[in-house]
Amino acid sequence: MNLRSGCLALALALSPIMAPALAQAKTPVTPTKWGGLSIQLTRAAMTDDSMPAARLTLRNGTRTIFTISDFAVEAKLIPLRPGGMPELVVSTFSGGAHCCSTSYIFTQDTGSVQNIGIINESNYGFSPVDLNKDGTFELVFVLDTLAYFDYSYADSPGLSSVIGWDGIRLADRTRAYAYVPSQEAARELKELRSRMIDYPDLESLTPRLSGYYGNMILAGRGAEAEKVIAALPGVAPLKAWFAANRTGLISALYGEPERRVQAVNSTVYPIPVPEGEEF
Repeated sequence: MNLRSGCLALALALSPIMAPALAQAKTPVTPTKWGGLSIQLTRAAMTDDSMPAARLTLRNGTRTIFTISDFAVEAKLIPLRPGGMPELVVSTFSGGAHCCSTSYIFTQDTGSVQNIGIINESNYGFSPVDLNKDGTFELVFVLDTLAYFDYSYADSPGLSSVIGWDGIRLADRTRAYAYVPSQEAARELKELRSRMIDYPDLESLTPRLSGYYGNMILAGRGAEAEKVIAALPGVAPLKAWFAANRTGLISALYGEPERRVQAVNSTVYPIPVPEGEEF
């Protein structure tokens, strides 16, 4: 199971609760109003000397509040915090290979337009899902944190995580919905056991072992996963690989997914970065 199939499997597993959100996500119409503010999305056609580019502008009358520009830009209104209006979620894509999707999330609930989250999604976006049925949505991600760890990008595992409102901010809520990464871990373990029989070469097994272990760590079940791995029959090279790479796998997961989130008020997005620095 690679990253792309992991996204599909997660969507199918959560389909009963995700159907309304997925239907919203597939709607191509860009909102033109957000309360009393206007949203304008413009797209430039590709020419011989340039790539396609898009720009979203949020205005209060004739005054520009902010602009967001990238290769591709989409906007949705999604309630992510209780009370007030739905939040404006602007998702962008840089057009690069295996990179990069970013979402900029704004609220008006504070009395003015405030950025409450900039989420670096790498190569994959999110699915908005009301996991606790409270009328607001959580954001379910498939992370590519372990891409290129010790295998090709195409075979890299996907790690499932959840960002949601904690009363003050958008924060990592994966442990509160531990069944989300646990379901992905179960699928990875099933695929690993199948490959141990049909494709027992090390290159085939290590991505699936990584996906199982990584998702179990995000679910708070890492110790349980280590017992399962230790009890796997045979395949001594796989267990040797895990012993050699266990620390690296753990290190790669520190701060996920919250290290991908920040909140910055600006009139221009992406936020200009001084030369020599990076987000």
